[in-house]
Amino acid sequence: MYDFNSNNKLPGVYWLKQPIDDLKLKIKIKPKASAINLPKYEEFMNISTTADLDKIETEGIDEYVFKWQEKVFSAWEIKTYSDVHNCGTETQLDHHNALNTKEYKPQKVFTYIHEDSYLPVPLDLNKFQNQRSNFNLLSCFENLSLTDTFRSFGGSSSLHQLFRSQESVIEKSSWISMHVVFDDSTYTNDTQLLIKQEYILLSLYYNTTDNYLIISPDVNNLVQNPYNVSTENCSANFEYGVEIIFDESESDQDLVNLLNKLYIKWQKKHKQMVKFIPAPTGKEKFHVNIEIVSANDFDMDNIYIEYEIKIPENFKCEDILHGRTHISKANNGDRFWTYGQIIELDIENDEEIELSPLQLYLEAISLDWWGRQRTEGYCYLPLWLIPGYYNKVLTCSLPEEVDKVEANTRRFFVGGCHLIKDLEVLSKPQLQNTNFTYTETGNINLRYSVIRQVNSSVEVAAASSSSGSALLQRAELVLREYSRAAASLAAAIKHIDSAYT
Repeated sequence: MYDFNSNNKLPGVYWLKQPIDDLKLKIKIKPKASAINLPKYEEFMNISTTADLDKIETEGIDEYVFKWQEKVFSAWEIKTYSDVHNCGTETQLDHHNALNTKEYKPQKVFTYIHEDSYLPVPLDLNKFQNQRSNFNLLSCFENLSLTDTFRSFGGSSSLHQLFRSQESVIEKSSWISMHVVFDDSTYTNDTQLLIKQEYILLSLYYNTTDNYLIISPDVNNLVQNPYNVSTENCSANFEYGVEIIFDESESDQDLVNLLNKLYIKWQKKHKQMVKFIPAPTGKEKFHVNIEIVSANDFDMDNIYIEYEIKIPENFKCEDILHGRTHISKANNGDRFWTYGQIIELDIENDEEIELSPLQLYLEAISLDWWGRQRTEGYCYLPLWLIPGYYNKVLTCSLPEEVDKVEANTRRFFVGGCHLIKDLEVLSKPQLQNTNFTYTETGNINLRYSVIRQVNSSVEVAAASSSSGSALLQRAELVLREYSRAAASLAAAIKHIDSAYT
C-alpha cells in the first residue's frame, strides 16, 4: 500500500508506491467511555456466529470514508454556498454549482480540499535554506536607512523593502493538501449558524515533486492508541482512529508477472549454485516439512494455532521446535480459518538405532474483543519418519470441568483455565485426570512430507570392492592385449630377418 525508508522513518511521512488518487481515508469515531463496557453474561452465552462478535466489536463506532480530494460539506457550508451572493471566489462558485446539480446532506465530519485553502501548505525548507544562503544580507543593510522613521508595512520604508526581499526568496512548493474536520458549531432550528467551532481530525499534505505524503496525526488504532477530542458544545466527548487505504489497481498484475519472471530466473541460478551434500557415513538424515493449512468448526473467531514438537532422545535436531501461527479471522461467518504456516526440520540419526515417531502437539486458541485468550481445543499427531507425502485432518478435543456452570462462568470472565498441565497427556491417555471430560470441538488440517537420506557403510564397502574388482579386470585386459601385441611384433621382426638373409 505505502512504504517508507526504514533507515530514516519520520512519524507520519510515507513514500507512496501507488497513485495518490487510489488513496482513501477511514476515520472511526466512538464516544469516550470511562470504563470498558462488557456484554452481559446472557448475551455472551447466546453468541453463536462471528457476525454476533463483529456486532459487539463495532457497536457504537461510526466510520467515515473519504476519497482523496473528495469534498464533503458541513451544515454551515451548505447554507452559505447555496446563496450565490456569498460566493466571491471561483472555488466557492464551484461549490455553489455542485450543490445545485446534486443533493448533499450536511455531515458532522466534513472535508476541506486543496482549493479551499483552509491552512497554508508546508514550505520546502531545503529550497528555502539554499536560496537564503545566496541572499546578500549586506544589500539589506544598504537599503535600510536608520534615519527613516518607522511606518506601517503599507508604506515604502526601507524596513518594508527588507521584508519584501525576504518574501521574494521563498517560493511555493508543489504541495496538495486535504483536511478532515469535525463540525461542533451551534445552530438554530432552521440551521442558522450561531457559533462556529471546528476541530481538525486529520491533515494530509502530498508532495507532487518527491511523491511522499505527510499525515498529521499519524495512522493509529482506535482500540490500542485512540486520539482524544474534548469539544465545547458536544455533550459527549469522543475518541477516533485514522486508517489509510489504497484501492486495488489493475497495474498490480504487471508487478505479479514481473515477480514470477524474477522467481524463475532465481530458480535457474539457484540450481547452479546449490551443491548436493551427502549424509555422513553410518548416519541417516530426515528432512521433514510440516504445513498447518487451515482450521474449521470452532466456536469463537480470531484463532491462532500453537505447536510444540518433541524429538526422541536418540535424534539430533537444531531447529526451533515450538511456535505459533498468525491470528486468522473467518470471512462472513463461515467458521473456516486459513494459515499456511511452514515448519521445516532437519533430523539426524544413527543408522543402527530403531526409529521412533515425532510427537506433534497442537493447541487452537481464540482471542476475543477484550484481549482474553481461550483454548478452543487440543490435538496430537505421532509423526512417523516414513518417506512420503501425507494429508491429515486432526480432530481437536477440549477438556471441560464436571461443573458446567462454574466452567462457563470462568470461561466468560477470564477465558477458562488450563486443565492440561503437561501435553504428554494427549499421547498417553492413561495419565488423564478423571475430574474433567473431553468434548470434540473443531478440526486442524495438516500437510507434511518426509525425505530420507542415507549413506550406509555396507553400501560404501560394496561399492568400493566392486570398483576395485573392475579396476583389476581392466588391468588384466590391458596386459593381455599388450602380450598379444608384443608377440605379433616379434613374429614380424623374425620374418623380416629371414627374408633379408
